[in-house]
Amino acid sequence: MRFLLSLFLLFQLCLFGGSDLSDFDGYQERWTRPEIEKKLEQFLQRDERMQNFFTLTDEVFTLYDTPISQKERSVEFCLKLIPSSKKEEGSTAKRKNLVGCKIAIDPGHLGGKYARLEERFIDIPPSLEREKAIAFDEGTLSFLTARYLQILLEKEGAEVMITRKRIGEGVYEKDFFDWLKASPELWWKEAHLTTLFRRYYNPLDLRARAKRINAYAPDLTVVIHYNSQEVAEGSASNHSVASSNYNMVFIPGAFCRSELITQESRYEFIRLLVTDDLPASLHLSQAILKQFSSHLGVPVVSKNDGARYLENVCLKLDEGVYARNLALTRLVHGPVCYGETLIQNNIDECQTLSRKDFVIDGRRCSSRIKQVAEAYFDGIKEHLLN
Repeated sequence: MRFLLSLFLLFQLCLFGGSDLSDFDGYQERWTRPEIEKKLEQFLQRDERMQNFFTLTDEVFTLYDTPISQKERSVEFCLKLIPSSKKEEGSTAKRKNLVGCKIAIDPGHLGGKYARLEERFIDIPPSLEREKAIAFDEGTLSFLTARYLQILLEKEGAEVMITRKRIGEGVYEKDFFDWLKASPELWWKEAHLTTLFRRYYNPLDLRARAKRINAYAPDLTVVIHYNSQEVAEGSASNHSVASSNYNMVFIPGAFCRSELITQESRYEFIRLLVTDDLPASLHLSQAILKQFSSHLGVPVVSKNDGARYLENVCLKLDEGVYARNLALTRLVHGPVCYGETLIQNNIDECQTLSRKDFVIDGRRCSSRIKQVAEAYFDGIKEHLLN
């Protein structure tokens, strides 16, 4: 059964775009060895075993299709380098406004009717402190945030594309249940719908989002998510309140062990190595995170918050800013900020997020969403205009 599932996913992944490394021939003799070393160390290399896929000299960076342990391997890409003495500093003209700037927004998850299936919801039961249950879902929060951010950006003359069109809908061409009907081999032995959705359908939807964004070719992309925190092992964050509340952002990078096995991953690795997407993503994300703290009155994540995965799979670039090799940070081209604002199940935040004191797209929601959108907006402006 696992072999069948692996074949299915491999076939689906092959449908996503090309991975011809000759796309990067235009970057030959543009970088120095110290610059390549800095990108590798600062942004890309989470696991030292990645070095088994490449070599680096003063003259050339060479990428191989398999690790050094394989007897038969071939050169997949060579990047010719230049001496540091020949490096010429370029200049970038500053924008005076957002007119004509192309911005892509991806509201995380689906929400609505799929919130329970994707397990991205909050449902806190009544207690002595709270007479009523608290219920909302992340997909709805992120979509309404995207819509309000779109309004703010378009008022400034920006062109905006939102990947999904409505709450409870993804980007992949088939609805989950239509896709399920067409893929009976997946549920012959796996009856749990949440597993089928999260393990197999969601990766297809994420790739469809990246494909839509890259076809749009934006100047920058923001991926909007709200965070949550497990209170204790075996205690789901959906139903339990947490004491911590914090913000963080992710950018591309932090390739872990075995994450250069596929040609597509090596393609994105080289793209990040030779383009300016990494430093631009860092600058964008720093600006947005600063506005999160300012607008929301919530600090950036710290060690005391217990988010251990930040140390296990990420590279810390700044306080609250991490490189992480997620599907969208890897597949989306250009500068990208993957925002994780607020802890939805925080003991106070969940009550704020569940309020109905504002209206977006004719839908009653919390004014907290407006604040989050304004933080993204001011961060984007700071990045582009300063």
